[in-house]
Amino acid sequence: MELSVGDVMTRAVVYVKPTQNIKRVAELMKSHDIDSLLVMEKKKGTGIVTDTDIIRKVVAEGKDPAHIHVAEVMTSPLITIEPEEDIDDAAKKMSEQHVKRLVVIKHNNIVGILSEDDIVNVEPALSTLIREHNMWNIEEITPTPESLSGVCESCNNFSEDLKVVDGRLLCEECSIR
Repeated sequence: MELSVGDVMTRAVVYVKPTQNIKRVAELMKSHDIDSLLVMEKKKGTGIVTDTDIIRKVVAEGKDPAHIHVAEVMTSPLITIEPEEDIDDAAKKMSEQHVKRLVVIKHNNIVGILSEDDIVNVEPALSTLIREHNMWNIEEITPTPESLSGVCESCNNFSEDLKVVDGRLLCEECSIR
């Protein structure tokens, strides 16, 4: 089962204009409990401003956030992805571009934002799905029980003698219980 960017992205995107001051941006981030805002001008995404931008380009340089405009600290151009793309491709793109967020576009319109947090939040669910999927046909695809080694699915201990019991890989001790 492949997850797409559209399955995971955040659809509600908060934005500001490039002329907005950083103090107001920080207030919006706090009130919406977010760490980035898109920068829009004439209905087009022109950049993104993040909490890291504020820390590095305003606070660390001792500038007054009430007198610094978004355009002075935003990151531009936007790095984008389409909602149909695979979540693994999105993670790879983030890594290659050294960014923590991708702006999701469809027909040149912004439809959401995908963050590292969005991807991390689905990983536990993916791990569970993969484990369950692998157990469905485990008896058909595994070699003979005496050749299995790995982690027991009951006690989580390593064993060189796992047995398939009711579709689960169990060590000798747990398979007797």
